[in-house]
Amino acid sequence: MIKRKPFWLTVLAILLFGAVLAAGDGSSVWLKGWLSFSLLLGLGVSILVAIWRAIIGPNYGCSLLLAVATAFLVRLCLGAALTQLLPVIGYPDSQEHQAGYAFTDAYVRDRQAWELANTGAPLTTAFTGQYSGDQYGGMLALEALLYRTLSLDYHRQTLILTLIATAAAWGVIFLWKASQAWFGRTVAGVAAWVFALYPESVLLGSSQMREAFVISAIAMIFYSLTRLHSPSRVDKGSFTWLGWLAVALTILGLFQPLLALVALGLLIILWLLEVQSGIHHRQLRSLGIGLLFVFLLIVVLLVAASVLASLPSLQGSGPLGVFTDWLVHNFTFQSYLAERASGMVQKLIETLGEGWTWLVVLVYGLAQPVLPAVVGDPGAAPVMRWIGLFRALGWYALAPFLVYSVLAAFRAKDENRRFQLIFLSLAVWVWAIIAAFNGGADQWDTPRYRTLLLAWQALLAAWSLIWARQHHDAWLYRWLAVEAVFVSMFTEWYVSRYFPGLPHLDIFVMIPLTLLLCFAILLGGWLWDRRKRAD
Repeated sequence: MIKRKPFWLTVLAILLFGAVLAAGDGSSVWLKGWLSFSLLLGLGVSILVAIWRAIIGPNYGCSLLLAVATAFLVRLCLGAALTQLLPVIGYPDSQEHQAGYAFTDAYVRDRQAWELANTGAPLTTAFTGQYSGDQYGGMLALEALLYRTLSLDYHRQTLILTLIATAAAWGVIFLWKASQAWFGRTVAGVAAWVFALYPESVLLGSSQMREAFVISAIAMIFYSLTRLHSPSRVDKGSFTWLGWLAVALTILGLFQPLLALVALGLLIILWLLEVQSGIHHRQLRSLGIGLLFVFLLIVVLLVAASVLASLPSLQGSGPLGVFTDWLVHNFTFQSYLAERASGMVQKLIETLGEGWTWLVVLVYGLAQPVLPAVVGDPGAAPVMRWIGLFRALGWYALAPFLVYSVLAAFRAKDENRRFQLIFLSLAVWVWAIIAAFNGGADQWDTPRYRTLLLAWQALLAAWSLIWARQHHDAWLYRWLAVEAVFVSMFTEWYVSRYFPGLPHLDIFVMIPLTLLLCFAILLGGWLWDRRKRAD
């Protein structure tokens, strides 16, 4: 009876939640919607339970269970709420807002998926490049499959949100287990909550976007690495590390082939840096794993190149040139959009010259979404200001820890995984720079690309926080003070543009003044530490 009671309570909750979602989908056939939502909710919960049993086992903490449930429910509830609220409180001249979508990509792809579902054409058509809403095809095919099997009578655009929320929740499980294997439960607990509640991830996971699957696949890849080196009794009888790696690469291959290449490359380097070298004593097995990684890397490289080569703008590019051409095209187009959208970017480029466009785009992209700009723009719709503030606060809370993690990793000479931490901390910033260039500093695309490595970003933030507390290191607080100066100065500059009564500094006065204050904080901290060591 003890085991049956939670089961039936879960079933009842699924049916009630499905009824609520069906009531808000706008269809006159409520029963069909209720059955469809309930079926997908049941599938999602079953997937989470299966992964939990395979990965965590019977021993767990309530905090992890709460983090998983929070990741699932927050995304699903927010997605359903935005679908209902955006047509009312969003921009009246925005087609996607009036249709209940927060992202233009989600709006286009979901409409095309509904169209594909009703044409009767095979779902593999999604991978042929005929639809502009998804250059890779995986998300388009999945949405079309749901509509064709569960909702051909009505376009229930929130159906896919149940699976997206499920994907985000299973990422919490994989990240917690992998982090726990490397650094223990304390770091794992913090990392799991950062992963579950990071605002950009929450917004992406509450929209009809592919990123929730991609982000969690990266967490699965991280977990497969820890299983490779330290298989535990809990995992006995479940997938091997290779099984989880294959599942993760399959997901990435369907939804974002380019990231499969990046993730596998990072995995190989992390494997080579592994300091717990018990497995390396078996030379043949180690050599076999290395050759397998090389083979997988070549396969993923060829798949990614073939996908990109099918795009109209890249036809005729060579097997390797297709990657650089793709990045250059994205940078050129997105930079043009960013320059048109931002008066500050226009002024900086006009003053510095076109040759410095790359630097302006890089700095502006790393600052996106720009917190002061969100606060200072009175013309934005209230809901978009709240969404922008929500996203910006998340990045501005995470970024100082990622900066600090680079320095802390170099200083943590007693840390067994020091070299892996150094590599990861540098890798996430290289990826952030690539995201800034690829997104051209766009306030929507750049943060979205940057968040794809959230699993490792959350791990680094959690580790750096715990390390700073254990070593009573003041440098973390100094970097937080640097960010406070940056945000305060730019906030005053943005706000004073819209309220003439406030003093308004010229941009080329404000930027050097901000840099000078930040430099003074860091130099003062260094001198203080040097004096303490001398005493």
